[in-house]
Amino acid sequence: MVKSISFWIVVFLVSSVNCFCQESGQMTKIDGKSISFELYEIEKRHFGQPLVILESNHASSFDTWNKVINNLGENVPILAYDRAGIGNSDQFDESPTPENRTRQLKKLLEKLNLEPPYILVGHGWASILIKDFAMTYPESVEGMIYIDPVDESSSFEKMITIFNQEGWDGGKIANEFFELRKERFQQAPAGIKAEAQVMYEFAKGEKSNTKLYDFPEIPSAVLLGGNQESYMKNPFEPKLSVDYLQVVNLLQRHRISNLTDLILSQQDSEMIILSKYMHYLHLQEPEKIAESVRSKYFGDPAKKIISASQTYGPEDFQNYVEGLISYQPEGKLTEPQINMLGYDQLRRDQPEHAMVLFSYNLEQNPESANVYDSMGDGLVALGKTKEAIPYFEKAVKLGEKSQHRDLGIFKKNLASVSGEK
Repeated sequence: MVKSISFWIVVFLVSSVNCFCQESGQMTKIDGKSISFELYEIEKRHFGQPLVILESNHASSFDTWNKVINNLGENVPILAYDRAGIGNSDQFDESPTPENRTRQLKKLLEKLNLEPPYILVGHGWASILIKDFAMTYPESVEGMIYIDPVDESSSFEKMITIFNQEGWDGGKIANEFFELRKERFQQAPAGIKAEAQVMYEFAKGEKSNTKLYDFPEIPSAVLLGGNQESYMKNPFEPKLSVDYLQVVNLLQRHRISNLTDLILSQQDSEMIILSKYMHYLHLQEPEKIAESVRSKYFGDPAKKIISASQTYGPEDFQNYVEGLISYQPEGKLTEPQINMLGYDQLRRDQPEHAMVLFSYNLEQNPESANVYDSMGDGLVALGKTKEAIPYFEKAVKLGEKSQHRDLGIFKKNLASVSGEK
């Protein structure tokens, strides 16, 4: 029974070279070549709202993300597309290296008028591709999701070291293992074969940027399939000098250890191991993938506001804050938090930015004494003392009604400006 199940798993994965292809999608031209893509919820996207970009694994078309897209729900802007030479997209003349994939994606985003920020989601080999994009355009990326990513333990030199530590002939076994990988895609379509060659050369160290094994300093989530044994059982009995499954499980242990060390060095990042599943986690556990995407998509709204205040002028900052609040879950930004962020802007000598936050708080909390007092402080910082007086008066009136703990401060603020009438 186990062999039968393993056989169909392998057939499914090997057949993915030809079968992971969507039936339809929009088309556009990049450098004279057709690129297949699909957009979701774009018409509802607000200024500064992150765009989720889904990068498929080698040989896979973008419709492998359908279950994840459905689980992300409404109001999450998404771009899913086929890289050149994959699915319905034309093959480019240039080699599909990570650098060229970054250039092609950047041109696609410009063609479709899709401004940053971006949340990048990459499966398998695509984890290397999204790293290259993020390292090239770090200011454009807010979050990274790696699904069963490529790591350094899959490189030729690292494999030799790992195998030698086991007392094996590391060079011989690594060569055998790589030849098996190379043979897998010899009969594949040209575009898929070209990318497979780049992957082979990257892992062999012949044409690779080893920095792409590291994680950019961007909030990240790593999701790994732990059930490698059933995934890698092979009915074709690959010939290695040692047991094939022993090799695979050894590499997986090193992979988990390596990725753990990497993720622990990152801020606002996490790693999840799904022990029941294998490589195609977004097909097997789309809810968990969507949950990880949402965690980076929503992020920490307070940090987002602080960052936006340093990037945008007052008018764009107002548009950003209005958009941010519209797509954040209800209650994620409270009145005290927004008030605190407003005073942070005053300390940064940005009173117009502060007034954006104070005005929103007043609109949402018209019976709060504190928001009127904050509005008064903001107007004073703008040099509009006379305009501030009615707000301080309202703060005192509401404060007396509710016996607010800061009533004394409200009265003191009112007294400090009343003498300037």
